[in-house]
Amino acid sequence: MLQQSPLFHRVDLLARRFVPFCLTLLLMLFALAPTRIPGMSHITPMYSLAAVYFWSIYRPDLIGYGTCLAIGLLDDALTGAPIGCSSLLLLVCHQVVLHQQKFFNAKPFGIFWIAFALLAFGASILKWLCVGLFAQGGFTGIGDMLASAVFTAALYPVIAWILAQAQLKLLAAP
Repeated sequence: MLQQSPLFHRVDLLARRFVPFCLTLLLMLFALAPTRIPGMSHITPMYSLAAVYFWSIYRPDLIGYGTCLAIGLLDDALTGAPIGCSSLLLLVCHQVVLHQQKFFNAKPFGIFWIAFALLAFGASILKWLCVGLFAQGGFTGIGDMLASAVFTAALYPVIAWILAQAQLKLLAAP
């Protein structure tokens, strides 16, 4: 068996540490892709919220406040939302999950999903308030905000499965 060089080992460890950041960033960028669903093109699920929630539960050592802040700021800059709005959502999500680690310990997936749905509805309300109060366009319809929350919660199992597969393949011990 070949011996790994110390430099290769360090680069490998560093790359593994960036997996949650990169996947969360990809999901945030994916949310910017236009949808072709008539009447629903302006309703966007909060994929980055789902990713931060997932990583905060399963790998809190690899996602931190800096990651949440950076992805949120980039999201706001690209979507035209008030700067700091998305960062606030991601930071609150991360903080809530970190403070509830005992609750999340060894629970079935259904509990994670219900907890995420509640968090997604709270985040949707907070985002709706931030955008409504600080953006030039004012408040959007409550129906759009609720639809975004429902889509976000409904898509969480798919996002969690994708991230779990990445965790198994990319973050497993070498």
